[in-house]
Amino acid sequence: MQREYLLRLIVNGRTLNRVLIDSHYEIRHSDTVNDALILELVKKLNGGTFEHEKVTLAGWEIYANDPWYLDGKPYRIVWCLHPEETCLGVINVFRRPDGKISK
Repeated sequence: MQREYLLRLIVNGRTLNRVLIDSHYEIRHSDTVNDALILELVKKLNGGTFEHEKVTLAGWEIYANDPWYLDGKPYRIVWCLHPEETCLGVINVFRRPDGKISK
């Protein structure tokens, strides 16, 4: 299930007007992550340029920022863009208690 939020961002030089948050994070990370926190992390992407890690067969570019800090706490945010869409999709977010970067 996805939830949609209206939020204007510029990411990788593209103007986006919506954020779609997948509920996947709730399975294991609802004790440390919620939609409000995810939106704050997404706002930190605004104005940035990022290199995608892969592209799906459907054309979605997959990105990951790790560690991405909010209130001094490290998080991993996995998100996506599609060249024909004006939204940013959030696939998963979780807190990294140790602050270590995953590969």
